[in-house]
Amino acid sequence: MILRGVKTLEIRTWKVQRRGLIALHAPRRIDFSAAYLYGYRSPWTLARSKIVAVAEIADVIELNDESWLTFVTRHRQPLPMVEGAYGVFLKNVCPLERPVACKGQQMLFPLSHDVSEQVRRFARF
Repeated sequence: MILRGVKTLEIRTWKVQRRGLIALHAPRRIDFSAAYLYGYRSPWTLARSKIVAVAEIADVIELNDESWLTFVTRHRQPLPMVEGAYGVFLKNVCPLERPVACKGQQMLFPLSHDVSEQVRRFARF
């Protein structure tokens, strides 16, 4: 949804300190019901466990009940807010010409030199 511009706010339960350019990693598992809900007609073809884009973290805010509802069209999480939630505002999302295989990790994680070089090569700035 981030690549399609439908989602511009990522929810995290930990405060993201980083600002600036990051790589976006596709999850290993696809939530098929959510994919269909948001218009993906062939979600089984989506990249998995790969770097699919780069984006900038523009800002991070701590969310409360009011801001959760205010930004629901940006984060697309209809469920009730979880305590200690943070909204990570993304901008300048640039899909890679070709996704780059990369095993994911929890939270933000450093990329190996080889993966970083491939991401640079396939980024469309």
